[in-house]
Amino acid sequence: MQHWADKIADNILRRHPASSQPLTLASGISPSGPVHVGNLRDIVTIWFVKKALEERGASVRAFHSWDNFDRFRKVPKNIPESYSEFIGLPLSKVPDPTNQYPSYAARYETEFENALLDMGIKIEFLNQTKLYESGLYADAIAEAIRLRHAIYDILAKFKTKEDAPDERENYFPIALYCETCGKDTKTRVMASDSSETHLSYRCHGCNKDGRVELKTANNIKLPWKVDWAMRWRHESVVFEPGGKDHATAGGSFEVSSEISNQIFNHRPPIFQPYEFIGLKGLTGKMSGSSGVLLTPGDALKIYQPEVLLFTFAKMPPNKAFDLVLDDGLYRVYDEFDRTNNKTPIEREIALSKIPGRSVQEVSFKQIASFSGIAQGNHGAMESIFDRMGTPCKKEVFSERLQKATHWLEDFAPEQQLVLREERDIEIFSSLTPIEKKWIGLLHDALKEKPLSQDAVTTLVYEIPKNDQPTDADLPLIQRRFFQIIYQLLFGKEKGPRLGTFFSAVPKERYLTLLDFK
Repeated sequence: MQHWADKIADNILRRHPASSQPLTLASGISPSGPVHVGNLRDIVTIWFVKKALEERGASVRAFHSWDNFDRFRKVPKNIPESYSEFIGLPLSKVPDPTNQYPSYAARYETEFENALLDMGIKIEFLNQTKLYESGLYADAIAEAIRLRHAIYDILAKFKTKEDAPDERENYFPIALYCETCGKDTKTRVMASDSSETHLSYRCHGCNKDGRVELKTANNIKLPWKVDWAMRWRHESVVFEPGGKDHATAGGSFEVSSEISNQIFNHRPPIFQPYEFIGLKGLTGKMSGSSGVLLTPGDALKIYQPEVLLFTFAKMPPNKAFDLVLDDGLYRVYDEFDRTNNKTPIEREIALSKIPGRSVQEVSFKQIASFSGIAQGNHGAMESIFDRMGTPCKKEVFSERLQKATHWLEDFAPEQQLVLREERDIEIFSSLTPIEKKWIGLLHDALKEKPLSQDAVTTLVYEIPKNDQPTDADLPLIQRRFFQIIYQLLFGKEKGPRLGTFFSAVPKERYLTLLDFK
């Protein structure tokens, strides 16, 4: 079956079979807060399609627009409430709360761009504040103002409420930032001159009147649906993905498409709506304003870049999926490893490869299980692998060890296994005589001689059989035995496979925890 990125690439080439210009793929985000991992779907979609097009011999330009000339609308969580004073300014003019970056917007742009570089994604970034202020869009803004009534009529078709009688006449398709206070909160365009090259406005916020020349103004922005259509033409965009909310009947894409066709005389690009991404192991819908989110940088603390790309590559954009943060992460890594070892290479793996890097198979679950015991010591981890009979050098496992450590600390502390520092007399005292006998037998057998993984596995399953339970009771009794061992060793009711653990970890690390004679 053809991969979804290849289908999109073929569709683009059918529409543009002999383009003399690079095929332009676009995405865009307003950096109104931390850019969450759900927004990666914008980027990875054009990235995978770019790869597919280039494999077909096409010249491709892929860019991402930072819509940082949008207004600061509300103060997100984790930002001081005092930032309400900046509402109405462009995002690029709001100061960074920590003064580490040139602006509030620049903080989130930089964090996102750095994460993309870690994923091997290299595309162009457009700063819309700089482009608007440079006058690049001046002619298009003037064009929109000349055709403002036609734009109004298009927008009115999609409105559900009736407008005031004079609204059409007074409509101007722009947002205007006051030259005095810098905000658009209470600016109102009052009139244009007969040539429609100058606008008069009043800012009711600072009670000032102003006048701007469209050709040289650096404080005017087109509103979203007009702006989107204008930039399709300006950048010759042939493909752009977007959230499914834009693709609804009467949604942004339909409205902007009419504006593109009728006002800017430009054919809209192929549009790929995508479903939203959930987080399995973190409750709440991702939102910068609510504070419930995971940034790509956060995700890369627990996902190797190729594994993260793989999770996006295997799922078509119109399919929702959850990014796994709980213990399902073991299965995610296992699936990647299995797929990565297939011959011929799977398409999802090919699209996820990063030049200059290779990912070698090593069990993420084993690394996570023993990371608390190794305590970040690469030599100790190498010794554990050696004792398990699966030698593995730090060059192979160090990256996954780092990811596993972050995951255990930040998302799965209940999975973290650290050996107790001393025996738990209280738990042992609470055991039945038979259960105490089990622990004594286990201790003596482990102390007597080195045991292989298979031998220890047989041992822990055989000890409860000494009391001749019925076949029906045996599984429950064995499970109880394992639970007691985990409690005495780790203070938890679950843990690693005991055969693997006892054969991999030097016995001097744990024997005293089982010695109650």
